[in-house]
Amino acid sequence: MNHRRLGIPKLELLSFLISTAVFFRLTSPYFLEWENILNIFIQSSVLLTAAVGMTLVIGTAGIDLSIGANLALSGIVTAWFLKSGSGVIIGVTVGLTAGLALGVVNGLLTARLHISPFIITLGTAGVYRALALILTEAQPIYGLPWAFRRLGVGSWGPLPLPVLISCLLVLLGYFLVRWTPFGVNLRAVGDNLEGAFRMGVPVKTTLIGVYGLCGLTSALSGMIALARLNTAEAIAGLGLELEAIAAVVIGGTSFFGGEASLLGTFLGALIMGTLANGLTIINIPSYYQQLIIGVVFILAVWADGLRRNREIHIPFRSEKENPRKRRKEE
Repeated sequence: MNHRRLGIPKLELLSFLISTAVFFRLTSPYFLEWENILNIFIQSSVLLTAAVGMTLVIGTAGIDLSIGANLALSGIVTAWFLKSGSGVIIGVTVGLTAGLALGVVNGLLTARLHISPFIITLGTAGVYRALALILTEAQPIYGLPWAFRRLGVGSWGPLPLPVLISCLLVLLGYFLVRWTPFGVNLRAVGDNLEGAFRMGVPVKTTLIGVYGLCGLTSALSGMIALARLNTAEAIAGLGLELEAIAAVVIGGTSFFGGEASLLGTFLGALIMGTLANGLTIINIPSYYQQLIIGVVFILAVWADGLRRNREIHIPFRSEKENPRKRRKEE
């Protein structure tokens, strides 16, 4: 089955985003000021970076519930090396490698044990979070070098570095999915796992690679958050996995796999960032914000299910058109 038609069309996403922006502009004149628009993009950058990897995972009909814990643990490893005077390049490299390794562990367990990735990553999320708490003794790490902090608060020309990094990552992900053999294998695994095995697709290698990349993007999102907040703590990234899943599904990538819409994920993350920012500006309490964003997520999943049912179920217009009825009558 071709799941490309199952996701929410990009035009509908763009229309919803524009409608949301217009609504918040009517309620607050500050909303569409350039400073606030940049703020929305910066706030969305951490989510978007993590959601790129989640898009690849969901494209294989999988899921990764450990990205928040991965963010925390890899961020703590990075902070340790930065505080030890190892230098920014070494600290970032070690942190990203740690995130990649944690993702590869998820991929190995999923590919080798043939257990649902929901169960696997739920378990590893607990392990990674516990390790983060043990390593820090539940105490935050402060005071990172300014050279590293530029990653979160610096800019390249008019573009803030977090925005530039997340957008470049979306483009790289799009290229990977659309124009490489890895992307072809990813979609094949998500579309029909057994069929991919029979066709000779390296399913295990693909799954390990996908979860490894998800771990890498989780760590990178952790770098951005760490640089912005100047603090590494074991509770960082709580709830990130649900936000990333929401951004991916709102963006049109089907939970049933077979497709990975990176451009849709970009719009999905931007929609979530716009909602969070706008609701804050009009003084909606945070618990109501979670309610509203949750409803939007449920509607996106519902729409995905409707599109899938419409794709796989073609009702017969009359009994004469039903071949089973005709065979019985004959």
